[in-house]
Amino acid sequence: MPLPKPTLDNRTYDQLVAEGRGQIPRLAPQWTDHNASDPGVTLIELAAWLAEQNIYRFDRLSDEAIRQFARLVGATPLAPALAGTVVAIGNGNASGVALPARMQLHDAHGPLFETTEALDVTPAQIVALGWADQSGSFASVSDADASLDAYFPLGPRPRARDGHAFLLGFDRALDAPGATLSLHVWTDHWQDDAGARRALIDEEAALAARLKLACPAEWAARAGNWRLHYRARTVWEFHAGGGLWQPLQGLVDETRALSLTGFVRFAAPANHQAGALAAAPAAYFIRCRLSDGGYECAPRIVHAAVNAVSAEHALTRGERAIGMAAGHALARFAIGEAPVVADSVQLRLDDGAGTVETDWVTKLDWDASGPHDRHVLLVPEDGGLVSGDGLRGQPLPAGFAVHASFRAGGGAAGNIDAATLAALPASPRNVALAPALGGLMTPLTVAQPFAAAGGAARETLDALRARAYTLATSVDKAVTLPDFERLALAAPALPVARAHAVANLSPWLPCYPAPGAVAVVIVPRCRLPAPTPSRALRERVAAYLAPRRLVTSEVHVIAPHYRRVGVQALLHLDAGIDLAATLQLAGDAINRFFDPLTGGPDGTGWPIGRTVYRSEVMALLAVLPGVTRVNDFGFLTLARRAGVRNAGSCGCGGDAPAGCGCSACGVSSTNSVKSGSNESAARCGNVELCAHELVRPGPHRLRAQAVLPVELQRSDPHECESAR
Repeated sequence: MPLPKPTLDNRTYDQLVAEGRGQIPRLAPQWTDHNASDPGVTLIELAAWLAEQNIYRFDRLSDEAIRQFARLVGATPLAPALAGTVVAIGNGNASGVALPARMQLHDAHGPLFETTEALDVTPAQIVALGWADQSGSFASVSDADASLDAYFPLGPRPRARDGHAFLLGFDRALDAPGATLSLHVWTDHWQDDAGARRALIDEEAALAARLKLACPAEWAARAGNWRLHYRARTVWEFHAGGGLWQPLQGLVDETRALSLTGFVRFAAPANHQAGALAAAPAAYFIRCRLSDGGYECAPRIVHAAVNAVSAEHALTRGERAIGMAAGHALARFAIGEAPVVADSVQLRLDDGAGTVETDWVTKLDWDASGPHDRHVLLVPEDGGLVSGDGLRGQPLPAGFAVHASFRAGGGAAGNIDAATLAALPASPRNVALAPALGGLMTPLTVAQPFAAAGGAARETLDALRARAYTLATSVDKAVTLPDFERLALAAPALPVARAHAVANLSPWLPCYPAPGAVAVVIVPRCRLPAPTPSRALRERVAAYLAPRRLVTSEVHVIAPHYRRVGVQALLHLDAGIDLAATLQLAGDAINRFFDPLTGGPDGTGWPIGRTVYRSEVMALLAVLPGVTRVNDFGFLTLARRAGVRNAGSCGCGGDAPAGCGCSACGVSSTNSVKSGSNESAARCGNVELCAHELVRPGPHRLRAQAVLPVELQRSDPHECESAR
């Protein structure tokens, strides 16, 4: 017997009427007649009666009805998802091997994953990794790559004019005629890159759809290329001898200039030569050179592998008979394995007399099925097939044997650890696909540097309900200031760490209110003292916000203005405390507190535009080990530059003209604000920032003084001693 469904709302008719009457004094105090004879009370009773009926009906919604309501807001139940990973195939033979897709990869117990694409496996191996510039200096990163530690493939500060390049050296030439080689690069944020790639592809498709409606077809075809970095441009080249580098042909680079985890595929070069670098004269190099533009912060990767191919947690099964159709409605057939990949099932019906039907299609629901559609319902989690009932899908015709071919796999079981997949053996299945495997002197090996991810069971009803609520309440339009901030942070594959929206601020009118304008201050995700977004990054964020803003909104994406703020203080220390070490500790604590990415009271970066309060900094210094008290405290500030086209360049605080939006609080252009220096500073002693400003710490003037121990000395004898 099924468990009883919980009552979602247990209020009765009388309780609803009483609740309605109880709201009258608050909502309509002039309404004093609450008797049943009053027409208004009659309306309350009618509303309570209707509400009671709706509560009764809502308590009896079936699971299928809830799924249908979720579909109305775009939340379709998710089928079991396949886990995926990328493996590198090792070839210890003298020549290359061509592998088709669907090759089975084994763990210690047998086949578990299959490759998704064809692969030409070269016997060449990477023997040198590093970055270089046009001077010829070479910095090796091979050890970091082998240990999966993050490193800079183009150096910590790559510049196109200096010829910075990422070099990969092989033990032999890559000249395999007609072969397409595959390289894979993992960034230090590879776990998030799959979602960023999907968002980039969706954004490109949405742009193409908008252009298709308003522009000629050839314009829509040039809508954009998600593989291109918003600012940097790279070229992949091979060494052709004599210091000459030539571009690789047939190049497909999915790494967005080494900033995104992805594949690099290219045709094997025809004249690959060694001798490119004196540091590795026997290596055959290819390189990724920064040719134009630059980065907000240099890309970091953790690993690069050749002969890389995607694999997923699914195994292909040959055709098998699953039953005989009797022409019954809603007849059920069992495939025999579970879970089943949703879009992999192919049906063949055979009556044994020469009539074969192959146009039956599996669906995950009956929503788009009519009485004449040859649709069969697939239940992936248990491997079941259900025929139509004549209203939604035709019943399978009587007398036909039903055969199915499919792929089995999916679910959380596929989220295996790294190094679980270890072999690509010459099994009968693999040899049937690639006969060359049977004649290899050395078996192919498999390296799985990172764990598989993405596997999930079929979405539960509670999870579907929560996702539907999120979709129904989420806004993809920038209406409020938090909307602008959320969307700026959601721009795909852009290094935006923080966003702060300011109303009525325009960079073209920095000293005056600009009604209708919204300035979005962004901070890039770079470990620099004052991370500042480039013009290209600001333009790309603005382009992402433009189709999502209101028609009447004027949106500007600007960089933060950094205000130098130093601290002056005298620290009194306990006796025996190291003065120099404490001063260093105090300076580091202040710098961390003012950090634009990790500082602030909550550790998420100093709030943009927030006043720097002297009490906070004094409390920060007072809790340092050995500090007994802090005095002679004050802030050291630098005057703002004038004449710069930046929001707020007119200045704020005491040096701001009327209308700039920042009131005076002891902040002037005299470079210092000390406690007690003047009446205003004595009153508050804080540093007030404009709405788009951040703090850049230093220089500080910190001093330390040891507190000497006090010894009590008596010049006269104690009264008790004198009494003796």
